[in-house]
Amino acid sequence: MKTHSIEALSGIFSKPPELMADLLSSNELFPGGPDAGLRILTMYTAFASKRLSASRRLSLERTKKLLIHRVQQANRLS
Repeated sequence: MKTHSIEALSGIFSKPPELMADLLSSNELFPGGPDAGLRILTMYTAFASKRLSASRRLSLERTKKLLIHRVQQANRLS
C-alpha cells in the first residue's frame, strides 16, 4: 500500500472517531480509499492494543464501525 507521505499518518489516531474515519477513508491520503484505511486501523489496533486505555480502544472501535459502514456503502455504489 502506498501513501503520499508517512506524515499522513502522524496524529491521525489521536483524533475523534468521526474525523479519524474521514481521514482514513480519504482517497487523497490513501489511494485505496476506505478499504486501505480500514486495514491501517486494524494493523494499528493489533499493534497498540495492549498499550491503549479502555476509552481509546472504544474510540478506535467506533472508528472501525464507521469505516466498515463506508466500505459497505462504497461497495454498494460500485
